[in-house]
Amino acid sequence: MNRCLILLVGLLLTFGRPGRSLAVETPAEEPTLFGLTNLWTINLTITPSDWRALGARGGPQTRNYGNFGNGGNQGNGGNGGLFEGIVRGLLGDAGPSRPGNQPGNQPGNQRVVSFGNEKSRYPWAKCTFECGGQIVTNVGVRFKGVSSFVRAPNGYKRPFKLDFDRDAPDRRFRGVKEFNLDNNVNDATQMREALAYELFHRAGLPAPRTAFARVYLTIPGVLEHQHLGLYTLVEVVEGDFLKRTFGTKKGVLLKPEMMRGLQYMGEDWAPYADRYNPKREVDPADARRFIEFVRFIQEANPAEFSARLKEYLDPEQFARFVALNAFLANVDSFIGNGHNYFLHVHPTSHLATFIPWDLNESFGMHPVSGASHDQMQTSILRPNADPNRLVERFVNDPSLGKLYRSQCAWLLTNVFVPARLGTDIDRIASVTKPVVFAESKRARADFERTVLATLKPDEGDTSQPRHDREAGPQNYRPWGFPDAVEIDNMPLKDWVTGRQAHARAQLEGRVQGNRPQARLSNQN
Repeated sequence: MNRCLILLVGLLLTFGRPGRSLAVETPAEEPTLFGLTNLWTINLTITPSDWRALGARGGPQTRNYGNFGNGGNQGNGGNGGLFEGIVRGLLGDAGPSRPGNQPGNQPGNQRVVSFGNEKSRYPWAKCTFECGGQIVTNVGVRFKGVSSFVRAPNGYKRPFKLDFDRDAPDRRFRGVKEFNLDNNVNDATQMREALAYELFHRAGLPAPRTAFARVYLTIPGVLEHQHLGLYTLVEVVEGDFLKRTFGTKKGVLLKPEMMRGLQYMGEDWAPYADRYNPKREVDPADARRFIEFVRFIQEANPAEFSARLKEYLDPEQFARFVALNAFLANVDSFIGNGHNYFLHVHPTSHLATFIPWDLNESFGMHPVSGASHDQMQTSILRPNADPNRLVERFVNDPSLGKLYRSQCAWLLTNVFVPARLGTDIDRIASVTKPVVFAESKRARADFERTVLATLKPDEGDTSQPRHDREAGPQNYRPWGFPDAVEIDNMPLKDWVTGRQAHARAQLEGRVQGNRPQARLSNQN
């Protein structure tokens, strides 16, 4: 009897409590990579030839940004290197022929822009990765992002994507095949993205996990162990994420780009494959089901829309997704610019689920919507930039609109809570402050104003870009980003408090919010 009891206790210690998922357990000797206050030290070593292969042209330089957007450094950096190639690929002769994106258009004109397939824009190279006492060689590395790439003026603190199994099938680092290192250059606090993802988790919505990283870069013969600063480490939405979240790696996974709402494009799948950007080949039956879904959004009569929407998505989950994006004033998303989200359609239930992505402009940092104080007053009751047929029909439907408002109230009480968020900000700051202070004078001043509130808005070094040591002499100004956003002086805690108060006043009918201002016009 005693031996049986000992065996039973051993089994419980080995497998955990009933109901726990063994699939996501991490061995005690290998701490999980992700956590809101996890801070890792990462050393990247990239050979000079691989650095050039990435498109970096060997190091910082002035770049001729032309007249793209509202500003730009009219430097003498030759042909502009990779950036100019990106502009050509996204906006001009190298891009796909679409309405509003014809070869004759010049940078700076209003048009539909596809920031689509990053993989075709940024070439892969190799690096040696060192973290937590482990060294991994021949790790796939490439640059990523658009504004976060352009706004890295020193040429080194670029956003990176790391792929551990690219040339070594099924290789993982701490259970993870691939993750992004986001460089935080759009965010004076350097914590908005991690904090926003955490709120999606607390709302019970599927979202990537995050951590922080202090990153050093070595390019032999060029620089040695250079401190790049603080990065946000973000889980990639791919097979392992789907398995953990939905119990299966199967189903349709889409990443639409710069397309307001979910547009119906006829009964042929080909145009959907172009604009909805499927991450894998879509089964014909799944394609027909998805086309049926988007046609339903556009064409169902009001009674049908109200009664049958639940056949295509979970209304409560969708209401919560839209409302939380609205609270965050996250205009660079499904509710605004029409990108920076994934859409997963489950292979069995056939229900569509929205997954947030690229939250670096959340908490009022959308660059064309004015200063963060103005974005604090963005509407939650009319949360979308026009047009977005799904959101408009949802919030205006008598039954679904009531559900939406109830989810707004629930989020204000249980998730978007200033006291708890203030504690989160303090916890993150206690971990990241030394890294940010060591990064640059500008990074320190930004942090002191917007996180610690130890500097007044007009105090500290606001005249230099965040990486002033390398880029200061170049008189760098980021393209298309107004000064009010480039110099973000409002403490994040104050923004959260003001945002919750304004959102609550909107729900109570005491004030009206401002409609979101999307970055690009939609001509489709």
